[in-house]
Amino acid sequence: VQIMAVAKATDLTVTDGLAYFHVPAGLNGMDLVEVHAEVFTAPVGDLAIFEISKNGASTQMLSTNISIDAGETGSDTAYSTPGYESANDSIATNDLIQINCTQVGSSTPGAGMLVTMGFRIP
Repeated sequence: VQIMAVAKATDLTVTDGLAYFHVPAGLNGMDLVEVHAEVFTAPVGDLAIFEISKNGASTQMLSTNISIDAGETGSDTAYSTPGYESANDSIATNDLIQINCTQVGSSTPGAGMLVTMGFRIP
């Protein structure tokens, strides 16, 4: 699943609910097993950090959030890799997955954001 969370030329902001994904019946019972974030303009000075939660910002699906290092555009090259919260990584029909931003860089925020999530049957 890919979600364009922030338009290409729009600066990132620290906020809950950058984007949402409604879980269809075809994904019922699957686990979140893969995540990737990509920005169109790299953050400067510090990391950009993103959370994935379900059914509200307090139910975190990741034990280690997605990060994009300063000067980079993808989470695939980040120093820290995302970890999955085993108690909250499963999804059900009608769950609402939410993308949150907790850090945007320091001297210059990143801009635009695309997130990819992979799911599979446990």
